[in-house]
Amino acid sequence: MSNTLTSTEASAVKVTRNMSVEDFGKALKAFRANEAKEKFEKMRAVIFSSSATHYFLREVLNMCEQRDTADCVNNLEAAVRLMKVKLESEKA
Repeated sequence: MSNTLTSTEASAVKVTRNMSVEDFGKALKAFRANEAKEKFEKMRAVIFSSSATHYFLREVLNMCEQRDTADCVNNLEAAVRLMKVKLESEKA
């Protein structure tokens, strides 16, 4: 009986430890997501409040917020590459 009790206690400790690690991981992920969201909101506020921000950039940011973030990043990266090629061609 002592061996079974020890085994049960060990299993309970292992399950509790795993749950704690999992809960900590979820909490940390939520904290980082919240931290990133706050950083995004601050950066967005600065960009939109600045009189130096071009209308084009405001429009792009507003459109990006309505779409999937990964798609927006991919599209913007492609646009940047294309505009760099255009800039190089204008220099020649």
